[in-house]
Amino acid sequence: MRNIQISASATSSRQRLGRWGDREQSILDAAWELITSQGFDGMTMADVASATGLSEGSLYNYVPSKRELAIRVAERWFSVQAEKLEQMLGAIDHPRDQITLLVQRHIAMILEQPELFLMWIREVRATDAYLTSSSRDIFRSYTGLLRKVLGKAQAAGSMETDLGDDMIRDMIYGGAEHVAWTAIVQKRIHSLDIADAAKKLGDTYWRALKTEETSSSATDERLARIEAKIDRLA
Repeated sequence: MRNIQISASATSSRQRLGRWGDREQSILDAAWELITSQGFDGMTMADVASATGLSEGSLYNYVPSKRELAIRVAERWFSVQAEKLEQMLGAIDHPRDQITLLVQRHIAMILEQPELFLMWIREVRATDAYLTSSSRDIFRSYTGLLRKVLGKAQAAGSMETDLGDDMIRDMIYGGAEHVAWTAIVQKRIHSLDIADAAKKLGDTYWRALKTEETSSSATDERLARIEAKIDRLA
């Protein structure tokens, strides 16, 4: 995958790596393609250096370790996804459909790049350093799109739940990740109907979260029962 645009947050977070300069794009592109084709474990820094026309020693002047390179690739990945998703969400009005879109894109991005996702889980998110890292900030900006959707739905009175935002996030993204990972393990990446799965999940989540809609007839029936009880008591 070539010529991916870097977000402002990703740009600022990478400064601690040192002298990237004009080489940055080619280094990240080469790492992206190598991870995609042979997995993170199969990629070597020598491979990246060869693909970018650098010596391995020169490559370490730009990026100090293989894991640090994994972090930079993962941060760019989620930054790009967040930017695209924010634009898509702006064209959709109903929060139910916005939740469905978020589920659909999360499943799709995992199935499109399973090796990158596995690298993200193992080399970035599962580490002790993650909680205080720039990677966590970038991932939170990605999942933060769901928070915005939930906030608008709550403000409009169309959603009410005892669950906190973090628990809702874990439920929605965790469900999407489970569907995607099951498809990978069962080798159903190309046969899974992502749109159908996302719609079913999105509708289920929305029914669980939305404010109960009470029809006027149901309200009248309850009032009648209350009045009958009052009459009996009197």
